[in-house]
Amino acid sequence: MKDAVYIIHCPPSWTKTIPLSLVYLKSYLKQRDVETRTIDLNILFFELLAMTPKAWLTLDSYREKTLFSAAQEKFPGVFEHLYEAISDVSCVGFSLTRRNTPFSFSLAQNLQERFPDKKIIFGGPETFSLDQCNALDVRYSWVIGEGEMPLYTFINSPSQHVYRFQELQNLDSLSFYDFDTARIDKYSPVIPLLSSRGCPHQCAFCSEKMLYKKFRHHSARYIVEQIKLLIATYQRNHFVFCDSLINYDRDWLEEFCSLIMRDNLTITWEAQIRVDRHMPKELALLMKKSGCINLFVGLESGSDRVLKNMNKGFFVSDASIFFETLSAAKLQFEISLIFGYPTENENDFKQTIDFIISHKTIIPKIAQANPFIDYLGTFRQESFPSCEAKSRIQHFLKIIQREKIRYTKSFINNLIYETRN
Repeated sequence: MKDAVYIIHCPPSWTKTIPLSLVYLKSYLKQRDVETRTIDLNILFFELLAMTPKAWLTLDSYREKTLFSAAQEKFPGVFEHLYEAISDVSCVGFSLTRRNTPFSFSLAQNLQERFPDKKIIFGGPETFSLDQCNALDVRYSWVIGEGEMPLYTFINSPSQHVYRFQELQNLDSLSFYDFDTARIDKYSPVIPLLSSRGCPHQCAFCSEKMLYKKFRHHSARYIVEQIKLLIATYQRNHFVFCDSLINYDRDWLEEFCSLIMRDNLTITWEAQIRVDRHMPKELALLMKKSGCINLFVGLESGSDRVLKNMNKGFFVSDASIFFETLSAAKLQFEISLIFGYPTENENDFKQTIDFIISHKTIIPKIAQANPFIDYLGTFRQESFPSCEAKSRIQHFLKIIQREKIRYTKSFINNLIYETRN
């Protein structure tokens, strides 16, 4: 048996871009001469089952729980081919998300029965939630936090049951990644980028702050050189940053945009951005010139009281100034909203509605609107999403339709699981 690892991303999950978890892990291990194979079963079964993107992305607990058995029954040859490919490696890793956990666990169980001596390890964001619930199966090993260093340690000396927050200190020490044999043509033309890990802010409702201990970022030059390599390799020039926010450092963002222009790179890019009332107009214009075509802004509420309770770090007046800055630079952006956050009352809801209506000529689009869901388990005595939140979403939807405010239909209530009778 070879001292090698096979890393698997199971369905269902996002299909727009290649999962960067596979890319980063393979790149890191390759740099250390570890034979690494990866497979994105998510995109494979999305194609084989011929489902629409909407159906595939809709939260449906029944489908998630039964997807493995359905896929195994319909495509047994795919699984046999996978088992054959895995037969000569010593370790198998899974990248867990909330939605792909049932499929991943079922596949791991099959592997354990078929190859009892094979070492199996789980990583990904969902491992944190399982750890919080004391649900880490002792038959396997687990990574809490980012995976490169723990996975390398596990391959060489699998002595630990749980590896916690072993984080890279210098992200620029990572080699540039490519997608190697990944079937890039099966995804959208957008190539994912990650310039940072973690978030320097502490929004009360956000689970990502629990996934990292320390915020770190690449240098601007590193990201630009990564972009150059991807353009040369795949002849694609549309990129999306998967960071929690792109403006974690104004100097970094200015340097990145300046380097893009200085090196004459003709690209388009998208990112998430945080409200910043002090963002210079010159920087917004520079972003536009460098190829920024869309920004996702987590506004979440139009009530100062709710924003304070959320620990967002800005107020409604800050958002107004920030949106005016983006609009003046002709930067396309869209916002997200959360309704029913604990302590939100009818007056807070009304203030949010009033803010959206009064800014409808400035805000190009509502990207997402969902009721509050307590992912962190902070409000244990309450049930979420609340009935009030669901009702406010419906009321909000009627208002933006009446006011002819653009919105993404598929991202309204898209974080709520469907119920089956």
